[in-house]
Amino acid sequence: MAKSLTRTVGVLATGLLVAGVATEGDAAPIRHGRAAAAVRAAGSDIDDQALSERELLGDEASRRAAVRTGPVFNSPTGGKAKQHAIATRIAQLISGAPKGAVIYVAMYHFSTKDLAKQLVKAKKRKVDVRVVLDYESSRYKAYKTLKKALGSNRKKSSWVTLCAKGRGCIGPKFNHNKFFLFSSTRGAKKVVLQTSANATYNSRDLQWNDALVLRNSGVYAAYRRYFYDLAKQHHTGNYHRIVHTGKYRLDFFPWSSGDPISQHLDRVSCAGGTRIRLVMGHFTWQPIAQRLWRLDNAGCRVQVVFGHIGQSALKDLTRPGGRHGGPELRYLPENGKAYEHSKYLLIDGRYMGKKQKAIFTGSSNYTDPGFHGHDEAMISAVDATLEKQYVANFGTVFAHGKTIKSSDARVDPPAGVIEPDKADDTGENDN
Repeated sequence: MAKSLTRTVGVLATGLLVAGVATEGDAAPIRHGRAAAAVRAAGSDIDDQALSERELLGDEASRRAAVRTGPVFNSPTGGKAKQHAIATRIAQLISGAPKGAVIYVAMYHFSTKDLAKQLVKAKKRKVDVRVVLDYESSRYKAYKTLKKALGSNRKKSSWVTLCAKGRGCIGPKFNHNKFFLFSSTRGAKKVVLQTSANATYNSRDLQWNDALVLRNSGVYAAYRRYFYDLAKQHHTGNYHRIVHTGKYRLDFFPWSSGDPISQHLDRVSCAGGTRIRLVMGHFTWQPIAQRLWRLDNAGCRVQVVFGHIGQSALKDLTRPGGRHGGPELRYLPENGKAYEHSKYLLIDGRYMGKKQKAIFTGSSNYTDPGFHGHDEAMISAVDATLEKQYVANFGTVFAHGKTIKSSDARVDPPAGVIEPDKADDTGENDN
């Protein structure tokens, strides 16, 4: 019934942590369009979890790594280098920011003390450091470190600020963002790092996550504008900013209704063997699940791996009667520890009227609150090079997943994999 998995040849080598496509340069001008669940008490931070700067930055060649557009993936299995891949890249970018540069950070959970210390050291080098955190992070020692060193006065050149208690900086739920902006670092200007990973020990050590590094002035400008809207706390349930700059589309949330992924899937044709690959931490939003089943039924090859899935979304994805057996589904907590937290979609085939390859990645889970209640950001692009790099990671992650057969209702995933349709995106292991 479920199609056999064709394993993607090869996996990303260590060099991909710093490799990527050629420098973008300045992009086309920006064109604008408008179109809490309880969290586990984190306790005190654990000193022996903090990494030294030497451990994070590695050898001299790594410290001098060039900044190029491309993805970084971590793996919770296979040793510290793979676990800490994203944290290492962030540390490299922070250490590479020169005097007079500005670093912007927007984050949901921020508990890693090593990252806090890196930002404090940057401030001591006369780098301006500005940080927006969800109120949840106020309980961590890492936040207290930042507040002591940076202060909270936004009229100063460096500061850290919290969203209001019980809501996001913009949306009614919480600030789920996870991005870093660098005005200058390692000789590159206007660098964006968008990731699925929180600044936490579990994100680093127990989760599969992705990060996308872009050198692009248009993307940087759009994110910077969004950052200041977060800092100013413009409360609304319909922020709904869409920015097109060069080949990139940026979506900023919350939206009051609908979602961009459904819009993109409606532009897919299955003629000629289109492939759709999805990796998602929390997947409860039925409109996307229903479209994936219909696309599989129409002849696309659809593969999905998730950490958590909603009851109705699973029912939609495993609906009987499909002409092609239904989407191939896998879940990934692995050994009760390593679990899926990335949030990306890949399309390879007929999309927007022609054959092309596209990626969609960001901080948002495919859930009702993720699209309609949280502060989130998403990047999409038609880019064959990026898609190929993400496909390599997908093959690795999918291979680690456990199969749910579309026609087999007897499959019983571990507790917590299947969750209520209205569950929020936070899990106790997200800290």
